[in-house]
Amino acid sequence: MTDSDLPFKPKSTAVVTRYLYRVFANAGLDSDLILERCGIDLSLIEDSEYRVSHEKLLHMWEVVGELSNDPDFSLHLATEVPTAPFNAAGFSVMTSKNLREMLSSLEKYVVVFSDNGRFKTIEDTETAKVVIDLSSGWPASRQHTDFWLVFFWRNLSSNVGWTLPLLEVGFRHDQPADTSVYEAVFGCDLKFNQEENYFSFPRVYLDYQSISADPAMHKVHESQALKQLHALTESGILNKVKKAVFQSLPAKDIELKDIAELLNLTPRTVQRNLSREGSTFKKLVDEARKDYTLAEIRDTSFAISEIAYRLGYKDLSSFYRAFKRWTGTTPNIYREQSRQDS
Repeated sequence: MTDSDLPFKPKSTAVVTRYLYRVFANAGLDSDLILERCGIDLSLIEDSEYRVSHEKLLHMWEVVGELSNDPDFSLHLATEVPTAPFNAAGFSVMTSKNLREMLSSLEKYVVVFSDNGRFKTIEDTETAKVVIDLSSGWPASRQHTDFWLVFFWRNLSSNVGWTLPLLEVGFRHDQPADTSVYEAVFGCDLKFNQEENYFSFPRVYLDYQSISADPAMHKVHESQALKQLHALTESGILNKVKKAVFQSLPAKDIELKDIAELLNLTPRTVQRNLSREGSTFKKLVDEARKDYTLAEIRDTSFAISEIAYRLGYKDLSSFYRAFKRWTGTTPNIYREQSRQDS
């Protein structure tokens, strides 16, 4: 697959490319040659607003694998390089209250790093599974995948001050002939040829406090990160649909056909474009309900039961379950903490 095969051309922030350029150089590779072979202009990646073609980035990892002559190069590299927040979105993640909020921020801002990035957390009673894919919809790239799985694992671990004990790591790419380096790096069960890249760890760690938590600085970085996010998505259908859904709240029932009509589009067109941008109408409605609910609880004195009723919840238990899924806590505790932080 190439950029030209897609209805849009996915790109990633030049900040990441600049970071990799320096990382490769420190590892003894010819970074100038790598960029030259990939058609990436060194002068352009110094501009933080510039975004690099995803196709070129994947090619860059192919070149790195060739020049290093080491199939496990990205694993070795990722265990040694310094972690980095990259931009305001990264600093927003770093200053979050706990690991759960860090992961929520990463899911929200992943498109700031990569247009076709995908980041989500799946919880069950004992385990948290973090799905990471900065190449969603593209063939699996071993060097690219391995580096970012280790990078995010180390980054999250450093922010909570503990090395997250992994239970299982999954890779979209094929299993290599020799997995000894993987076993040494991850120290857990490994699964290859999976539908998604992921790592899992005990769910209890989600509530571990961040050692870099800073409510005041988090608000500053969050504000700037939102500006970056809106600048990237304001011309896309995803942001338009989410805005229309949010403006329709607190309606109890929000239908796709009604939102499509507001945007002068057919429901099928909305669904197709949301799918292309890695989302669904149901997911956007849920996100809008979450944003609306948090604002109502944080900024008003309405009773919790009244907020739940206005949003269409037939009973409080359903509302509390949804709120717990969104935030990991209860509405009353969230309101109390918000007032303490303000």
